Amino acid sequence: MRIEVDCERIRRNTEAVATLCAPQGIELAGVTKACCGHPAVARAMLAGGAGLLAESRLDNVRRLRKAGIDCPILMLRLPSFDEVDEVVRLTQASLNSQVETVGALSRAAQAQGVDHRVILMVEAGDRREGVMPERVLEVARAMAGLPHIELAGLGVNVTCIGGVLPTRENTQLAVDLAIDVERALGLRLPTISAGNSASLALLLRGEMPARATQLRVGGAILIGEVDSTGDWPTAMPHQDAFVVWAPVIEVETKPSTPEGPVAPNAFGEVPVWPDKGRRRRAIVAAGRQDLVIESLVPHRPGVIIVGASSDHLVLDVTEADPAVRLGEELAFRPLYGAIATGMASRTATQVIKPHTGG
Repeated sequence: MRIEVDCERIRRNTEAVATLCAPQGIELAGVTKACCGHPAVARAMLAGGAGLLAESRLDNVRRLRKAGIDCPILMLRLPSFDEVDEVVRLTQASLNSQVETVGALSRAAQAQGVDHRVILMVEAGDRREGVMPERVLEVARAMAGLPHIELAGLGVNVTCIGGVLPTRENTQLAVDLAIDVERALGLRLPTISAGNSASLALLLRGEMPARATQLRVGGAILIGEVDSTGDWPTAMPHQDAFVVWAPVIEVETKPSTPEGPVAPNAFGEVPVWPDKGRRRRAIVAAGRQDLVIESLVPHRPGVIIVGASSDHLVLDVTEADPAVRLGEELAFRPLYGAIATGMASRTATQVIKPHTGG
């Protein structure tokens, strides 16, 4: 299995996002975590207009720095205690919700003789990271009083785990709470980190709060989709920056349902397949150990994904046009989940085409 990455298309998508952000003065943080901090992807984002990069894993940050990329980097995942020294040394800012963690960042920054910027995350309904709104002032006060820590602003995040869509209301929450913090503490918070790729829909609808200053965007740049609603099919110029290829290793006609007693399979599932009679089935050399197969979309008309084990992807190719042949390669469009896992896979060959413009 191999993944082809067209960095020129990534650059153009980044340019489209930057163009959306520019009229409102929103800084674009290009999120490279799904590509494991691949330097070529990072350079394409920077060439397309990203003002900084955003990462969630220190391994990826190290990779970027080792490649000579010296732009500001925002740490997305809340740091753990054993990461604080490197977070301070390798990144300029981080998202945080825990006072104790920021205290550890403060001690690390003091030891290194630098200041570290912190964005306090607010729970806005998606139930991932962030303190509840009623605790924001208390937590902000504690963080702002720590040496070598700059409380740079507030942030919100939705869509990622609960599937909650960004709205004017749940984004405005960060703005309103920032105003409360500023009044109470007598300081100015320069950053309102207003969301991720899905929050571009607010810009497209003209509903982004005026004080929003930053968006953290990865998915829209990589797969060319604003969110999972399908409401903005032409917002990005390219939905094909990534292609997954896998060789066909079997083509046979078989019954469409299992035969014999059934128990949960190797992944704890009991599949239920409709009885369609005998069908033409193909197997390609890819599986769950390579990437999330539920996030693959076959390119060829008539090809349907039936299921997968760790290293076999089973397809119904009865109506494939043209017919699927043993030994050929089939192409798939990876959605975000397949990119995030496929780019991390040791078994996938990566073919990177560098960007040419910008």
